[in-house]
Amino acid sequence: MSETFSCVLHHDVVELSESATGTVTHVARKDFEALIPRRQRGKLPAETRMAGGVWQHYRLDQRLARLDADPKETPLLILNRYANWDYVADMMCDDVAVTLESVNSYVATAWFPASLQGYLTIEHGNRAEALTLATKDIDMQAAAIDGLFLRDLQNNKIGAVVVGTFEAIPEKVGRHDIVQGKPAVFGAFSIFSSQDSETAIVAALTTHQELYHHDNR
Repeated sequence: MSETFSCVLHHDVVELSESATGTVTHVARKDFEALIPRRQRGKLPAETRMAGGVWQHYRLDQRLARLDADPKETPLLILNRYANWDYVADMMCDDVAVTLESVNSYVATAWFPASLQGYLTIEHGNRAEALTLATKDIDMQAAAIDGLFLRDLQNNKIGAVVVGTFEAIPEKVGRHDIVQGKPAVFGAFSIFSSQDSETAIVAALTTHQELYHHDNR
């Protein structure tokens, strides 16, 4: 049975939801962010910190192990539409030269380790396939999940796939407005086992898409 763990960041509080039980938990934001080591926090964009916090809060490694899936060999699919713009939003402007001066060498050389896909694979020592996909098409997302499952000698799906949707949408990139309402930070992980039906997978992916109402579009 698939499991989905959702998260919405508010000013001082983090709202966490677990689909299997319907449980909604509110955690002080400072306590939630403390799940990421202090020395790493300043190097990571908000959505990556949030994804790491959700992973730790819900102990996803243990949940994968209960599905007989090795966390280090579990494929990962990241669904992300806004390309982590929040990481450099304040540095961007119409003048390319000024932007290049503002985007320092750390940002330029450390982008992959700070990105969702990079951080999660490096942090958890994951050797499996990891993809980032930017699309609203749920059929395409479901097809990507199906293609990521490990297979046995009879070509049957085995193990699990982890799917994450995490966004931190700033109010502006440089001087350009990109949202009609307030900025939003939200996300979710779903764990799909090889036994999950296409219907269950599509239902969970729909839950991921519904999170985008937080950006007030």
